[in-house]
Amino acid sequence: MSLRLPVRLLAPLLCVLALVGCTPLYVIHPARTPALNLNGPPPDVVIFAMSGRCAPPCLAPRDNWDYLGSRGTLDRLADVFTAAGYRVEVSGYASNAAAAFSSEYIGGPQRGYEALRSDFERVKNTWMKSAHPPRLVLLGHSQGSVWLHHLSRVNPGVPIALQVDLDGICVAWKGDFGNGIRALGDVYGSEPSPMHACDAFSVAGRTVGVKDIVWPNVARDLEVQSKRLPARPGVSGGWPVNYLFELTPNVRLDGSRTGIERFISSREDHSAISFPNSDALTWVTGKAAEIATEWKEEDTRNDVKPGR
Repeated sequence: MSLRLPVRLLAPLLCVLALVGCTPLYVIHPARTPALNLNGPPPDVVIFAMSGRCAPPCLAPRDNWDYLGSRGTLDRLADVFTAAGYRVEVSGYASNAAAAFSSEYIGGPQRGYEALRSDFERVKNTWMKSAHPPRLVLLGHSQGSVWLHHLSRVNPGVPIALQVDLDGICVAWKGDFGNGIRALGDVYGSEPSPMHACDAFSVAGRTVGVKDIVWPNVARDLEVQSKRLPARPGVSGGWPVNYLFELTPNVRLDGSRTGIERFISSREDHSAISFPNSDALTWVTGKAAEIATEWKEEDTRNDVKPGR
């Protein structure tokens, strides 16, 4: 038995299928906090955020996207410093070696590590040389945290006021980014390549991953790790059983944990901690508010007025 659709029904059906096929998996929403404007005056605080690996059915790193900015996580952290009276600018990036990339599954072009490195270099060579440079904040989730630890490592002369790590993970690092890093050739010069961002490193007589090191130029570090044991999810969603989590606590080169604080989110999986309504972000923003208060006290002593 054959089944034939009338021509008058076939045309609309084909249009619907075409539209579904062209619909991106991820719709990008820009952060509402003012975007980084390298041609303007320096703000008080600059937040660089790097998202991690996208979840199936996407194909990483081709379909990775800036979800920290899109879902409001970056804004929630920025709001802490805005509420303290600081003028804040933000910039979000996707986990990819390239400066720019796109795919049919992403609702707009994305910017990767090369774009981050370029923006950071400009900030370093301009605003950071001013009389009152902005405070730099790094926010990363999963692979994004690894990229940002590498960034702070290869810029030892640039002070990072605060680094926030949400479950930094090295899973699939060289498989995802090896070809992209090699395609860039000698762009990194004499500095360590991101290819080695997940290598082992000797710290105070023991071996840790490079991604777990808080480098000397980073003043404060807030680390969140997702749940180890099955638990009912919180308001940020996720699964009862976590599929991926970080175990190693961050550490300084001397083996200490000076300036480092850690929170284990007992209800949230690897993905759930990255949402703005998560227990993880509640803890991060609470700690960030305390840090902002310390900054205000320091600015008062130095007669620096925020909100420039």
